[in-house]
Amino acid sequence: MLETILSANEIGLVLSEIEGDALLMYRRGKAPTCQELLSQIQKMYINFHAHLKKYETQRICSCGACIAATDLELKFVTHYGELAETVINNRPGLFGPAVIAAHRLLKNKVDSESYGLFSSELMSACPSWFKLNELAWGETSHLEEEYDFGKVIYSFLELEKLKERVPEPEPEDFSIPNATKKIFETEGVVEAPIEITFNVLSDYYFRSEFVVGQLANDMQNHKIFQHGSIHRCLLGKSVPDPVFVTHDFNFNKKKITFVESDKINSISVVWILQAIDKDSTHITHSSFMKPHFLKGILFSLFMKKNVTKDWDNSWPILKEYCKKLATENKVHPNSIVLPKEVKQMTND
Repeated sequence: MLETILSANEIGLVLSEIEGDALLMYRRGKAPTCQELLSQIQKMYINFHAHLKKYETQRICSCGACIAATDLELKFVTHYGELAETVINNRPGLFGPAVIAAHRLLKNKVDSESYGLFSSELMSACPSWFKLNELAWGETSHLEEEYDFGKVIYSFLELEKLKERVPEPEPEDFSIPNATKKIFETEGVVEAPIEITFNVLSDYYFRSEFVVGQLANDMQNHKIFQHGSIHRCLLGKSVPDPVFVTHDFNFNKKKITFVESDKINSISVVWILQAIDKDSTHITHSSFMKPHFLKGILFSLFMKKNVTKDWDNSWPILKEYCKKLATENKVHPNSIVLPKEVKQMTND
């Protein structure tokens, strides 16, 4: 999420360091104008909340952190003054009274979860700041704080009104129209709960550990498995490696389905996980393509036998790994929290 803020930087700010969930950024030279800084704050705020809105439509993880992500807020503390740079262990750092003041201002009397704070030093460095009330999107207020280095006067502006300007995410359809011709299907039973089985299958980087014929997987665009996740299967062959987008998740107490579509090759893979009981899961892996006589014949003659052989060798590896996790009461390292109705099946 911090990357979303950084990508909205339009006034030449330089990232000095990341301090937990805070970004320390600076710019040398003249102080920014009121309009310039307000526009920058607005851009970062709207981009950040647009990202959260989109994530909410894409996420499948039901852990507390993912559910609460849409409640995250931003605070901007801005100050102007002299600073110096030093290098410690090959890493540049900022120091000086202005840096100390900016850090102290993080602890203030503003009773709001989201605001822009502007020190009097910043506002007096550029005449345009006298127009703050005129240019702001809401009412501005003024406070003063007594810190260990002296008194600081500042103005602040709440950001809540900017949420009205956050656009709704555009719907994304990753499906391949008319991919209805089934060209391959394989299935098996894993002696592990549906939750463990799903977490193993949804770990793209782990796929090559049990899918024979896959050398590796890369190009993940999200760290957490979700609608729109992308991965490329590295096969080491002369043809382009397939790139899949995952979509159309469906969860209920005993069944999980999702689709992986490769638009380059017009192939959709449908995964169906069916809980037999709380300790075992039936998996079906089906591949579909658009009806095409020649491509269908070529697949049947030259590819289907090898794909079948690879999956015949893959199933024992997947089954053994999942069974070991279940027997030893362990979880797969890259796991998400599924909706509570699925977890209920695991715990019944």
